[in-house]
Amino acid sequence: MLLLSLGLVAAGLIRTGGYGWFVQQRMLWPLVFAAVVLVLLGTYEAVQGVRQELKVPDSKRWGVAPVVGWLLLLPLVVLIGVSPAGLGAAAAGRVEAFTPTDQTDTFGPLNASNGPVEMRVYDFLDRALWDTDESLDGVPVRLEGLVVNDERVPDGFMLTRFMVSCCAADGIPLQVAVRGVEAPLPNDTWVVVDLMWQAPEVPYAEAGGATIVEADVIGVTPVPEAPNDPYESPF
Repeated sequence: MLLLSLGLVAAGLIRTGGYGWFVQQRMLWPLVFAAVVLVLLGTYEAVQGVRQELKVPDSKRWGVAPVVGWLLLLPLVVLIGVSPAGLGAAAAGRVEAFTPTDQTDTFGPLNASNGPVEMRVYDFLDRALWDTDESLDGVPVRLEGLVVNDERVPDGFMLTRFMVSCCAADGIPLQVAVRGVEAPLPNDTWVVVDLMWQAPEVPYAEAGGATIVEADVIGVTPVPEAPNDPYESPF
């Protein structure tokens, strides 16, 4: 029962895309392999048990597990009954935000002729902090993430996206302070934000590297549903 249940739950998360709340997207095929193995093993054990009982009826009495063993199904019941929920504002408040370190990569120019340039939050922070050519300066950019209200941003919020290497357990928040928002939004609201970054008078590196990256809002659009791939990957 446990093997079959685990396999079917994993298969359901793969089918709906909900696995993205728990593990990084690149873990899809290992998860598929694990689900197949669990279902096959569970089916094999069930068939073997039935065959054994048909051959030796008393084997049913011998193979009865302790009743307390059924408590192992409780985590699966919770997982099946509760909709997946990813990392959010509560998690962001417990972990210090990640700041990209100095990179040796070169940053090319940005072309905003067709509208705001879409990019990952990590790439935005990387350019803002370490691009000596300041290619972001005055260029409209589009980011997607969730709202985390923070007293350090009284006129806006921290646009947050978690960076995950393997699974949600190692998630670290990436944050951009979005300023100039007219109406406050509740925590954990997924939004698409168009914003404009202006180069600070003192470069972040010279200011100590701990400065919050800020940008002025152009427009905020709430997203009805969170994406199936809510996390960014450093790879």
